Amino acid sequence: MRKLFALLIVIAFSFNSFGQRGYKKPYWNASIMLSSATFLSDLGGKDFYGSNDPSDIDFSDIRYALGGGLDWNNGKGFSMGFNAFYSRLSADDAETDWDRKYRMLHVRTDLIETNFKLQYTFPKTIPGLAGVYFNVGGGVTFFKPMAEWNGIWYDLRPMGTEGQNIDPTREPYKVFSPVIPFGFGKRFALRNGMNIAVDISLRKSFTDYLDDVSTVYADTNLILADAGVAAAHFSNPSNGEDGVGRIGKERGNPNNNDNYFLFGLKLEIPLGQAGKYGNYNTSCAFQNSWISNRGTTPKFRKRGKTRRKIFR
Repeated sequence: MRKLFALLIVIAFSFNSFGQRGYKKPYWNASIMLSSATFLSDLGGKDFYGSNDPSDIDFSDIRYALGGGLDWNNGKGFSMGFNAFYSRLSADDAETDWDRKYRMLHVRTDLIETNFKLQYTFPKTIPGLAGVYFNVGGGVTFFKPMAEWNGIWYDLRPMGTEGQNIDPTREPYKVFSPVIPFGFGKRFALRNGMNIAVDISLRKSFTDYLDDVSTVYADTNLILADAGVAAAHFSNPSNGEDGVGRIGKERGNPNNNDNYFLFGLKLEIPLGQAGKYGNYNTSCAFQNSWISNRGTTPKFRKRGKTRRKIFR
C-alpha cells in the first residue's frame, strides 16, 4: 500500500509538466456524489456457491452512499483529488436459497471512506470516448458491522463473534482498512462549466471483516460466559441444520477479502476559471465557471429599461 501511495504522488507531481502544454488553464472543481452501494462478502449472494466476483451481488441488499470531493484538473484531461463519503452496506443469508441460508447470519455495515484518486478523461476529439474517464487511487475506510435482534441493533466487533475475546490465537479485527478505489464513468457537460457524471467504481479492501464473518465457529458457551446472550446469538443464530454451527466448522471464507461497489451520479462544479475551452476540452454555455475567481456567482445585467425575453 505504501508503494502505491508513493507511485500516486510521483504521478501527481508530473501532472504539472503535462499541463504546461495543455489545451486550457488548470482549474479546481468540487463534486457531490449520490450512489447505490453493495458489497461482496461472506453473507447472502447468489443461490449457489459464493464467489468473489460481481455475479455474487445480491441486488435486494443494495443500499446507498453519499459524499463529495475536491479535484485539481491540469487542463489536458488529467486530474487528481481527495474524496470522502459515507456508505451503508447490507447482506443477509436469508436472501439466498443455497447452503449459506442455514447460517442465518446478517449484517448492516456503516463505513466512512477517504481517498486520493488520479483520473484521466478522454477529450471530445476521440469519437465515441468523449467524456469517458477512468481512475485509480488509494485510501482508507473505517467500518462498523452491526446486526439486529429483537428490534435492537448491536455493534458486533466488541462481542468477538468468532472467539476473538476468548481465544488467544485470534485477535480482534481492526475497525479500518486500506482500500484501492478504481473505476470508470462518463461525464456530460451542463451549463456554466458544470458536469454530471455516471460513475461506477469498485473498492478493493484488505479486510475480511466488513461483514464480521471470516473464519470458523467458536464455542458459543464460552462466548455466552464472556460477552452475554446477544454475543452468543450473533456468533451462531442457526438451528444446527445440516451441521451448521459446530465448533471449528467453516463460518466464512478467510481466503477472500470483502469488497464493495458504488454506482451513481456525480455533479462537478468548477471553482475559478475552468479554462479557455470549458470543461474537459468541451465547450460550455458561458465558457467560465459557476463560481468566479472572486467567489461570486454570475450576474446578468438589464439592458436599458427593457428586459431580455427568454421565451418567444
